[in-house]
Amino acid sequence: MKLVRIHCHTDIDEKVTGCHLEFHPDLLAIYEDMGIIERETDGIRYEDLHRLEKIVRLKKSCGVNTVGATIIVDLLERIENMQDEIERLRRK
Repeated sequence: MKLVRIHCHTDIDEKVTGCHLEFHPDLLAIYEDMGIIERETDGIRYEDLHRLEKIVRLKKSCGVNTVGATIIVDLLERIENMQDEIERLRRK
């Protein structure tokens, strides 16, 4: 079985988490078809990699299916954005 190995490459100013994932190319194509990630010619975006890492962790640790894990990650991101907005409004 041939796997695609994904490494994080970021700018010096960005924080880097230790991530190293391996996926079957067909699985990445399925994730792209589902709208979970957007593949580019030279890989996937850092944000998509971080999102994919969360989805895989939910699937492994909680037994959630891919659709459920994607919904959870989406909701967590929305909550985080709303908390940031609330904090910004409180400072005004």
